Amino acid sequence: MRWFLKLLYPGLGIKRWLLLMFFSLLVVIAAILALILGLPNIRGQAGLYYQYVLEVFGPRPWWLILFLLAGAAIFIFSGYRFLRSLLRGLAPREKTVDALYQSRHLKRGPKIVVIGGGTGQSVLLRGLKEYTSNITAVVTVADDGGSSGQLRGELGMPPPGDIRNCLVALADTEPLLETLFQYRFKQGDSLGGHSFGNLFLAAMSQILGFTDAVKASGKVLAIRGKVLPVTEENLKLKAICTDGEEIYGESNIGLIPKPISRLELVPQGSKALPEVLEAIAGADAIVVGPGSLYTSLLPNLLVDGVVDAITASKAVKMYVCNIMTQVQETRSFTAAEHLEVISRHVGTNLFDYIIVNKQPIGDELLQRYAEEGAEPVAIDWDRLRKTGTRVLAADLLQPGQVAWHNPQTLAKIVLGKAVSHSRNASRLLDNLLLEARLGKKSPE
Repeated sequence: MRWFLKLLYPGLGIKRWLLLMFFSLLVVIAAILALILGLPNIRGQAGLYYQYVLEVFGPRPWWLILFLLAGAAIFIFSGYRFLRSLLRGLAPREKTVDALYQSRHLKRGPKIVVIGGGTGQSVLLRGLKEYTSNITAVVTVADDGGSSGQLRGELGMPPPGDIRNCLVALADTEPLLETLFQYRFKQGDSLGGHSFGNLFLAAMSQILGFTDAVKASGKVLAIRGKVLPVTEENLKLKAICTDGEEIYGESNIGLIPKPISRLELVPQGSKALPEVLEAIAGADAIVVGPGSLYTSLLPNLLVDGVVDAITASKAVKMYVCNIMTQVQETRSFTAAEHLEVISRHVGTNLFDYIIVNKQPIGDELLQRYAEEGAEPVAIDWDRLRKTGTRVLAADLLQPGQVAWHNPQTLAKIVLGKAVSHSRNASRLLDNLLLEARLGKKSPE
């Protein structure tokens, strides 16, 4: 009751419309009763009043109909002004429109599952969230370096770093909260190097468990979509090099200067989170990458149930190839070699499409990467055709000092393929509207 009394406070611009709605509703009800019962049948003081009205206006019901229409019109007008005043008080017009757009249009967008980890996954998520909120980010839990590795070792929890980045990428909240989650302490023996978001997830994990902590953090950041760890088990990576040497740990594998023959999970037989398998089964599009091939992408695919779910899904399946090779993991790798490594590990070719960059890289940026031992990933067309995967080549480079994917361009290609492969007749209009927003047709 107290909340209703607050609506009556002076200066809110609400009371006048509430009163007008009330009196116009009384007029509508009175007119309807008079039409149904007939004026002569109304008794008591109301009957005397209507008898007087009858003498003035005559027995014809036209004036009752006029009263009914006028009352209804006033009720609708006052209700509109009431809601307008209420919404204006709750949020600025732009935010109200954004909220309505998100709750209606974005929730009817394609269902996209993005599998990976690291910076590349976050880049794609930032682009996708502008067009759909039906996003599921499936994130690796094999990281063992930096703040994530320290929290993992001390608390026995899955590493929070990549999951934190995905949460922030999908966030639809105030920039300050995003900045807070990414803030990294620079001083202190115990806090130095830790990000606030990692510590927040660690604390929530102690209270709720890791998966529920991730979900609760998503609500805090009002994310568009879901972020899920691929498994709740505490995994480590083992790389077997071509010379037989075994290297343990994600942070060590990224540094070895020799070719990797095979990657394995320790322990083997880890089970995928049921919600991950459900998301894959119901997806319109499944995207793997961009990201580090051995330390961000393959660990997800080696978790039991993931590959079987992808294979069984009717979704269009895409692999986003990195723009540059990585100094140790994929030195001199071509686009086809990325696919061949995945096929060798999972036993099948998973993808309908591979998305590759064909945009030339500036000399200065190219030189800087060359000094580190990295180069653009070459598109070996003949070898790619032999894999059976169709190639989507586009200008994907984001302007700046690093060779990263452009989030909007990449998202448009992914969504364009998701819409073109959709067989859901009930979403035909939504798909047409999304295609209009995407604009330029995706590359073939």
